Amino acid sequence: MRKGLLLKFSLLSASLLVASAPAINANIPAMAEAFPTIPLSMVEMLTTIPSMFLMLSVLISSFIAKKIGYKQTISLGLMIVAISGIIPTFIDNFYIILLSRACLGFGIGLFNSLLVSMISYFYDGDERSSIIGLQSACEGLGGMGITFIAGQLLRISWQSSFYAYFMAVPVVVLFVLFVPKVKTEDMHITPKENIESENVKKTNKTSYILVLGYTCLMFFISVLYMIMGIKVSTLMTSEGYATASEASIVIICLSLGSMLSGVIFGQIFKVLKQYIMSLGLAILGISMFLIGTAESLYLVMISGFLIGVGFRMVFPYLINKVSSIKVSNSSLATSLFLAGSNLGTFVAPYGAIVLQNIAGGKNLRGLFYIDGTCFLILSVISVIMFILRRGAKKKTLLLVE
Repeated sequence: MRKGLLLKFSLLSASLLVASAPAINANIPAMAEAFPTIPLSMVEMLTTIPSMFLMLSVLISSFIAKKIGYKQTISLGLMIVAISGIIPTFIDNFYIILLSRACLGFGIGLFNSLLVSMISYFYDGDERSSIIGLQSACEGLGGMGITFIAGQLLRISWQSSFYAYFMAVPVVVLFVLFVPKVKTEDMHITPKENIESENVKKTNKTSYILVLGYTCLMFFISVLYMIMGIKVSTLMTSEGYATASEASIVIICLSLGSMLSGVIFGQIFKVLKQYIMSLGLAILGISMFLIGTAESLYLVMISGFLIGVGFRMVFPYLINKVSSIKVSNSSLATSLFLAGSNLGTFVAPYGAIVLQNIAGGKNLRGLFYIDGTCFLILSVISVIMFILRRGAKKKTLLLVE
């Protein structure tokens, strides 16, 4: 099948909506005022509940796809995002809004992992790594666009900001028109993996243990990463150096950093290989420290940009590793990984409470110091593991010789 620009563009356009859930993070202070009888932790859940339902739907998306088709499942998910995203503009009941945010996450989950599987089906090798990097860039671009629009509309009212989700409509049209249907039986494993199906069966158990390991790592990283998204607006407004609308600019900077990092991921990966993850974790750690010390909007904007850069070095590397593991159902492996990531995002508010208690009660700055320390520890551990693994490979080669 011809892999033209329209196919590539339409596949990547769907990724514009993957990171759309955090676009209303800056709404938290305004919505907390609008719903004074609702606990703050529940208001913050509006930004994290999509991740829980995303996690649930991502686990069942491959099974739904087997029944109705991959293109149909992705199209359904995109439509759910478009509809549920704009519901809060017309409704001011908190619990209905919470339900709509859950549906938004469910819709994203229906197409998130399947997009990775389709990219893995149509492309391989360095081209696949580059497109997965571009997918991350599109996630950052989409997050930035929706967040910017939501931030500007927030000046009118918190409800108006949800009009930003109308961006999903042209995405649905592009995907429906230009992405071809694929045979369901061809999507379980990639064409190259079909050749080695017998080897896949033998290594299946070991491979899924490896997938589980990457999933647990991504869960922990997601908890630490999402703390910034749900707490930075509160930190800035409570310290008095930014308004809620200005805080949305930080999320835009994060998305801009994600987009840039995604675009150049393929080139950086060719040079650094696995150490790209260690560098990304180190950047995340340093950036969290900068937010903790910040006294101005501009320093937090720079830190947000760097966090986007760092995270989009780590996430594409790990998901590329998972999608490269030979298993009998690559969609399920990707789904498990994304489920771990989104479970981490969902429990982040509770992770923040634990870390904040370690930092000393209500000290938000201390929370970011602890967060940064965890990222730096992960970076050091990853470097040590990569060095040990390289040493083990050299010993094996010497024994063979």
